[in-house]
Amino acid sequence: MAGNCALCGSYATLIDSHFMPAALYQELNDPAGPIKNMIVVTRKGTFQSPEQFHMPLLCQACEIRFQQGGENWVLAMRYRSDGSFPLRDLLQGATPVNTNGATSVFNARSLTGVDVDRLLYFAASIFWRAGIANWATKFADAPKIDLRPEIMAKFADYLLGKGVFPGETSLNVCVASDAQPQRTMISPFKAQETPFARYEAHIPGMMFELFVDAGPTRDPWSLNNAPERIVLTDMVTKRVLQAAGDIVPDSEPKGSLKKHIR
Repeated sequence: MAGNCALCGSYATLIDSHFMPAALYQELNDPAGPIKNMIVVTRKGTFQSPEQFHMPLLCQACEIRFQQGGENWVLAMRYRSDGSFPLRDLLQGATPVNTNGATSVFNARSLTGVDVDRLLYFAASIFWRAGIANWATKFADAPKIDLRPEIMAKFADYLLGKGVFPGETSLNVCVASDAQPQRTMISPFKAQETPFARYEAHIPGMMFELFVDAGPTRDPWSLNNAPERIVLTDMVTKRVLQAAGDIVPDSEPKGSLKKHIR
């Protein structure tokens, strides 16, 4: 369909854009297994479904911009079902600037093989998409997050190459240290309201946290603010299990999934 691109505003043929990258959905399916499609957990029930969050949103130029700006690199470095996890391997072979228990903090700009700019761009793209529209499928929905209009405008300028990552935000990129991280995808949601807002999103093996108006308290772990850090931690899996723990106990298997769950 034709319309105005949600990012650049140009009138063009709109691409059927995904909220979270399509390659991640493919990774969560198992066509040869007894449960062939990804398991979708909601408060209304737990389903197996091939449906993906998508809608006509971006022109072709902006779709390509998202792919080349960050998506292709991040997806190549993520955790996969075959057990490979290039970004974790890279961090495990590097020297941290600080270690506290199971958490190690690294100077991201000094690490050969870590593309800070593409990590930032990917994170900006998913939080911007989360703040621009409500996304829904037959079995699940992802309501629009409440990023302020001025922050959304700054994200748009940054994604278009016209500005910088919003200064009132702080982005933490956490990489799972587990040998076998959870193969889980969680679209951006508001995880904390006070004393500052915190938004959280997951792809397999990685967590992105966006803090708004947190001030310098988050800078020691921030990727977008000096000293530009990236974190290797077991907290990624803990956060996934925490999010699941709030929903799974009361979410009954539905439809074709019922016969596989005893």
